Amino acid sequence: MMDLPRERQPDPALKKRVVSALVTAGLVRRRRVWPVWVMAAAAVVVLGVGVSVLRPRHTLAPGRTYVLLLYQDSTYRMPPKGHSAERVAEIARWADSLYANGKLERGGHLVGPGPIGGLFMIRATSDSDAARIAATCPFTRYGGRQEVKRLEE
Repeated sequence: MMDLPRERQPDPALKKRVVSALVTAGLVRRRRVWPVWVMAAAAVVVLGVGVSVLRPRHTLAPGRTYVLLLYQDSTYRMPPKGHSAERVAEIARWADSLYANGKLERGGHLVGPGPIGGLFMIRATSDSDAARIAATCPFTRYGGRQEVKRLEE
């Protein structure tokens, strides 16, 4: 068996010549390799659409809309230097709990002259229910004053 002739390896350029001839004859097409960024962009679009379609909608609690105004007047105690983020996070946690129960429509910080520093639009079944919700706001612990008004549309 040792005296049998060994197989010769084909010319390395042969494969390239055969593929080129088949492409020229129209018998095969060259495979296009999609750039990674195109596939990543398509995946992001598909994921974004999927999340927006499958995400549960926020439902509001029954009742009326009230505006909770937060006053930063002379009685308000500002947080110590470097600790304002902690206070904002505390109020944000309070707002998140209202949102989870459908009691918060929106809220925000007001910028500009005047004593009103922020507001929340809340949902309540009555004036007394709105006052009860407002009383749970941590803003008053720091000397802030608040006012609740029913929104008439």
